[in-house]
Amino acid sequence: MAIYSFFVYGEGNISLTGTRVVGGATVPKTLDGLTQGDGSHLVGETLTINATSTTQIIVDDSGAETNFADNDSGQSLASDVTIDGVTFTAGTGIEAEFQFVLRDPDGNLYTAIAVNINNSNPSYATIEAITFVDSVPPPDTPLTVVSASEGPPNDGAGAIDVSRLVPCFCKGTLIATDHGLRPVETLDEGDLVLRADQTFGTLRRVFETTISKEELHSNPHLYPVRIVAGALGKGLPTRDLLVSRQHRMLMSSNVSERMFGVRDILIPAIKLTALPGIYVDDQITQVTYFHLLFDRHEVIFAEGAPTESLFTGPEALKALAPTAREEVLTLFPEIAQINYYPEPACFIPPGHLQKQAVARHLKNKKPVLM
Repeated sequence: MAIYSFFVYGEGNISLTGTRVVGGATVPKTLDGLTQGDGSHLVGETLTINATSTTQIIVDDSGAETNFADNDSGQSLASDVTIDGVTFTAGTGIEAEFQFVLRDPDGNLYTAIAVNINNSNPSYATIEAITFVDSVPPPDTPLTVVSASEGPPNDGAGAIDVSRLVPCFCKGTLIATDHGLRPVETLDEGDLVLRADQTFGTLRRVFETTISKEELHSNPHLYPVRIVAGALGKGLPTRDLLVSRQHRMLMSSNVSERMFGVRDILIPAIKLTALPGIYVDDQITQVTYFHLLFDRHEVIFAEGAPTESLFTGPEALKALAPTAREEVLTLFPEIAQINYYPEPACFIPPGHLQKQAVARHLKNKKPVLM
């Protein structure tokens, strides 16, 4: 039996274009399924998230896996949850009714899952919420639904494991500490790590995740981003640096100051792949990722380059394995509050502006660390 959780946006926080005919009347389209709950009625429509807060759903899964799947009768709510003012009690069945892909105005793609709590007849008739698989689009961004399909399944190709990766370092990465550079896998609770202000922060926890060759092959999003030595500017990183796709690196330049009024911002590594010397390394056959947790979000140094620690926002918690997530919530119970959002160590621009910032550096042939 597995207990896991993820975070959702209730249907009431989502607006959708288009209409459909029900009982002879023309009504606005909703996320709800029609004769089949495959999401096909959404393709071509525009979806917008009108909220910044999410709701945590805790699932009791009779299987040993942590896949949130369609047609899995073993999935039920582990505790009561209230979505859009309606409370669903523990023990109620829950499933992933369909998955769909959305595109923002800048061409970025996002994968979402429609969440069905089985309180209707037929059971696929209502969708109570959606959750995002990898990255989350900014609120109030018009998103075009480009495809939709049944699922995801419980195993095999297309299965969605809720233990998605969060910003993390690969094994062997050298981290600056009070005892000099140390491989990330040697760090432990209580160690002192150098911060951007040149003081030391106490490491609270280290979480570790190993991804096999088979998992990498079935889900290319798990491949790390390689930042070649010197690719960021100022000779940094000092050696090739491998991080997960959504791991944010510090950008400190005149470009960011002109765009955002602050010199230092954080940009996901996957957005930096537009720059020379930074790319998704799909030749890796196995990778072990490490998450470093402090009392707050920090800028620390990996291979000499400024980068982030674990950011305990909703998406980070959604991505952590169940045991790690439970440990984080025990350390920081305030995270479970619905209106909780941590203070980032530096400004994190919206996704479309991140892309623009990177494009300006590329156009002007400027390094991200100036």
